Amino acid sequence: MKRLITLTTVAGLMLLFLLLAPSVMAADNETYMVDVVDGSSLLIRDEPSGNGKVIGNLQNGDMVTVFDEAYGWAKTYYDNQVGWVASQYLVPLEQGHDSLHKRKQTAMYKKQNVSKSAENKAMQKENSDAVKNEQEQNQTVEPLTGYTIVLDAGHGGKDPGAIGFDGTYEKDLTLTTAFKVAQNLEASGANIVMTREDDTYISLENRIKLSNRSNTDAFISFHYNSFPVSTVGGISTYHYTDSEDLELAEYIQSGIVDHVSLKDKGTKRADYRVLKKNSDLSVLIELGFISNPAELGVIKTETYQDKVAAGISEGIQHYFSN
Repeated sequence: MKRLITLTTVAGLMLLFLLLAPSVMAADNETYMVDVVDGSSLLIRDEPSGNGKVIGNLQNGDMVTVFDEAYGWAKTYYDNQVGWVASQYLVPLEQGHDSLHKRKQTAMYKKQNVSKSAENKAMQKENSDAVKNEQEQNQTVEPLTGYTIVLDAGHGGKDPGAIGFDGTYEKDLTLTTAFKVAQNLEASGANIVMTREDDTYISLENRIKLSNRSNTDAFISFHYNSFPVSTVGGISTYHYTDSEDLELAEYIQSGIVDHVSLKDKGTKRADYRVLKKNSDLSVLIELGFISNPAELGVIKTETYQDKVAAGISEGIQHYFSN
């Protein structure tokens, strides 16, 4: 009786195993494809057991011909000997191709997403940096923004001004200086009005009228001096009133002498017509003596013109920033 019960139990267990065995194993002598989800290799053992000796391995996508099955293991041949592999990692050939194709597509999709994500982040950072730079630029206000400065290059046309011992005309030097100062002041945000931009004669009256109708914040007149005694030299800045005109003259004079080595002759009060009749803040600068051979040699150089322009521009900026 006990023997009968035992046999019945064994038969029941075998039937249950057959019912639960993987459905992928359709028949013997069929070809299957290795389909390991995590991409690892499939071990081949010498018996249908996890304790069997490993005699080889198969990679994802390898083809396997199955001759038999036992206890969830598929029998095949490997290197002229019988081998067993876990049948749960074998799928019919067509199904295996579909599975691998889907996984490749998924991997490619993920890779593309990662790439796109990286590109998006890079673009977002670039856009963010561009917006930040634009905001910073918009927030940066140049020191002379909103100010109108009239630059008056003395003499011009039929009026050469002073003439140096070598034939240098004052009108040429003043125009060169005015253009350099204009460039500096425009870089600082100022609106520049020139009384003349070429070798044209402009009367003193017309220079004053241009200044008075230009909503001028400051009128700066450029000149180079002359004197019968050739050793006389130096730089000076003139003003008419002793209030704001004087203050601007002091800032400009200080700015110039900080950049050049010519003698500092200071600020002086004078009733030059372009100052006396001008309703705006105004000064007149004498930037050296072209009657002095030593000074003329310096005055005509590009270096001197650049330094003088820098000093005048700094003086104007300091005045309006205080």
